[in-house]
Amino acid sequence: MHRQFKRRQAIHAAGLMLVAALTLISSMWSGSTIAQAAYPAGKVVTIVTPFGSSTEIFARIVAEHLTKRLGGTFIVEQKLGAGGTIGTAYLSKQKPDGYTLGIGLNSTLSVAPHVYKRINYEPRELTYLAGLMTAQSVLLAAPNIGVKSPGDLVELSKKRSLNYGSPGVGSSMHLGVEQFNSAAKITKAVHVPFKTTETLATALMAGDIDYYMSVTSVSKELVKAGKFTAIAVSGQSRNPDLPSVPTFTEVGMGSIDLDVLYGVIAPPGLPREIADRLVDALQAMGADPEFRATIQRTGNFPASFMGESFKKAIIDDIARQGQVVKGVGIEPQ
Repeated sequence: MHRQFKRRQAIHAAGLMLVAALTLISSMWSGSTIAQAAYPAGKVVTIVTPFGSSTEIFARIVAEHLTKRLGGTFIVEQKLGAGGTIGTAYLSKQKPDGYTLGIGLNSTLSVAPHVYKRINYEPRELTYLAGLMTAQSVLLAAPNIGVKSPGDLVELSKKRSLNYGSPGVGSSMHLGVEQFNSAAKITKAVHVPFKTTETLATALMAGDIDYYMSVTSVSKELVKAGKFTAIAVSGQSRNPDLPSVPTFTEVGMGSIDLDVLYGVIAPPGLPREIADRLVDALQAMGADPEFRATIQRTGNFPASFMGESFKKAIIDDIARQGQVVKGVGIEPQ
């Protein structure tokens, strides 16, 4: 009888342990599910943009659509300077809880590691959520220097030294001009970096610099108004908003690949359930006709690189940009 009592006690204790274990597993699964479903739980989510201009426009479009899809409030905050590396470094150091996201693009993720000795972040360690927009680049000249084509700019460089601008050392636009200078064999040109794209545009309109590279979405209206002279665009075809402007290939400069990919990134270590929820929302947003039409109205092009495919696109570009930087002779600063 004593043995039977002990056996019943053991069976009862084992049963209690099994129930406790199942309860714990259930609560963990339920807690994870609730956490995923609740994000952002009505809280404010900040999207850090490392540039103004087209990058900020993209950030605000994303913020608006994520607010509609996920609730909460998505806002945009500028962290400018040093070719976009200040904002990206800031993002990389934030708590990976989903409440600080950022805008990532080629210049800060794949070009910067090759042109700066220290950038205070490792692009490969960031969380890649979605690449949703590409922008075509255009070479612009100051209207007062009488340049109408890349050939005109080459001829002017034989008469005097030129000044060209960019929104910072190592930005895609800096690298783009360097590629053009190399292809055109322009050797007498001084780089003048600016903190923002707005001050850069003002300098070109005032004739303080001779030329620079921009994205068509930002510059098209100023070109149409005669404030800038557009002399060539990147890519395989002309831009529909600037149909009279030839491609670099058409003017004999070869294929200068300067299209910019814009996407949404997060700090390293973002929990899987939050990352998945964001990727799902961004994927649905990228397929939304309203979102795509908004991107097209800005003069840019919708893209669809989700999660790992976005990360792979950037990592592949890191290797490619390393060769480009080496080819044009930019030394890390």
